[in-house]
Amino acid sequence: MKRPIVPDPIIVSLIGGKEVANAPVAEVRSPTDLRQTKVDEFIAARSLKPKSQQAYRRDLQYFMDWTEQAWATVTRRQVAQFKQSLVQERKLAPNSVNRILRTLKTFYKWMLESEYISTDPTTGIKQETVPQAQSQELEDEEVEQIYRAIAEISCDPVRDRALFSVLLHGLRAEEAINLNFEDYDGQQVTVREAKHDSVGEVPLMRQARADLDAYVQQRHSQAVKIGQDITAQSPLFVSNSNRSRGKRLTYWGVQEVMNQLAEHTGINLHAHRGRHTFCTNLIVKLEMDTALAMELSRHRDIRSFRRYTNRKNQLAAKRAFLKATDQLEQGQ
Repeated sequence: MKRPIVPDPIIVSLIGGKEVANAPVAEVRSPTDLRQTKVDEFIAARSLKPKSQQAYRRDLQYFMDWTEQAWATVTRRQVAQFKQSLVQERKLAPNSVNRILRTLKTFYKWMLESEYISTDPTTGIKQETVPQAQSQELEDEEVEQIYRAIAEISCDPVRDRALFSVLLHGLRAEEAINLNFEDYDGQQVTVREAKHDSVGEVPLMRQARADLDAYVQQRHSQAVKIGQDITAQSPLFVSNSNRSRGKRLTYWGVQEVMNQLAEHTGINLHAHRGRHTFCTNLIVKLEMDTALAMELSRHRDIRSFRRYTNRKNQLAAKRAFLKATDQLEQGQ
């Protein structure tokens, strides 16, 4: 005789003898959900500016998108595989790969110091080989050609000449547009906001001071005509476009000026070539000590400055060869 089928038991919660709805089950968070918490703590532990915070988060997000592995269980082999994915799958440039790896190494160093892990999985992971960076300085003839082009085609030649002169003193485009009136004292400009916190004072050559003086005078004259006040915090370089006239010049505004000059002259021109020119001239023409040249150009890393010292060595070697073979012409 078959035994009757006994149904599965139903468990009913009773409170005061009455049936109540099942209590919600607490959501169990997987270990990987806690990764962002560690990133937030890592960022909070460092004195970083907003842009640097964004850069760290962006780099670490590459790894979190690649794997759901919890930070504490990542192995060295997985970090090596991640590096290969950046190169082979994402096709990132060597410099980008190395930047992401440096961020990951910095993060795991903090994890180790904070005793969240006992071993660092980034140890021994080699960076990608990067081709030696070359200086892209402008020749003297090209600089003169650009100044002539500014006079010929610029809608505001006084501003654009002053802007180009500032860029030729090693300022990055973003540093130039962040200048206020208080940052120019008639002799030098003070860079208060800069990449890698490379702030500092930049002395200007006589011609650059004359160009800036002319532009400052023009700005004051224009302000009087429209009844506008210029304060110490007023932007030094302003836009002339219909949409943002009188407002701080943007990075894209600088690039537009460079593109127009490049099209007119045929020179491959971008704002950063002014910085290359300044650094090369410090080392090659003025034969300045490397440490002093780095101070003036506000470089913090000798590795990025090496392109200029390499350029000096290249020119010195060429000159030595011409002299040794009696082919050195006067003035070379």
